[in-house]
Amino acid sequence: MIARQTAKKVRVWDIVNGTFVKKGGFEPSFVKTPSGEEVARARILATIVAKFVAEDGNYAAVTLDDGSDTIRAKTFKTIKPLDTVEIGDIVDIIGKLREYNGEKYMMPEVVSKVTDPNVEVMRRLEMVYKQTAARRAKEFVEKNKSRNPEELRKELSEKFGIENPIIDALLGDKKAEGGDKGSLKKQLLDVINASKDGIVYSQLMKSVKAKGADIESAVDELLNDGMCYEPSPGRIRKI
Repeated sequence: MIARQTAKKVRVWDIVNGTFVKKGGFEPSFVKTPSGEEVARARILATIVAKFVAEDGNYAAVTLDDGSDTIRAKTFKTIKPLDTVEIGDIVDIIGKLREYNGEKYMMPEVVSKVTDPNVEVMRRLEMVYKQTAARRAKEFVEKNKSRNPEELRKELSEKFGIENPIIDALLGDKKAEGGDKGSLKKQLLDVINASKDGIVYSQLMKSVKAKGADIESAVDELLNDGMCYEPSPGRIRKI
């Protein structure tokens, strides 16, 4: 079984100042950021400020600096995909988050050089917007404590565009799962179960009427709960 997690755009600061949560089995480990976001796979835009490659080609590491903090990306038993980048390169890197001896680091899956300066500007704007939205959402919750939690949950999602783990943290209900989410997961399971060999994600998205982000979140939960698995990349099947 292959667990699938969305690569989330975050600042390095959010990772190094977060809490690493170790999971077992097929449940992915993740970093819980100071804002409450759970990140198993991160996507970071940063400059390579240091690089090391072992002579035997079985280990490589680069230090990434995005202006908020630094973090290392490491490879083991290979130097790919770090073999194509050098000190001074600006890269868009996707990888799983790990921790060893108190150091949080990335295991890179995809590393792309960035040559268009507008890409860096846009990513910085995205991060500023994300942090601003989280602060505004927190203030909103403080002012509306007496309101129905499910109404608050819906408004936080629609008005601020923040994800469910952050909403859970803001509402102080880490394991909350509303009726809407439970219903969506049931719909997804029915569609997945109807296909003998599983169903590709593009078809699944078209078969269920819901927001793409909600479907992504529900699918991740089905995979992490062990109710479904990926027999091949891009295809999901019920166990």
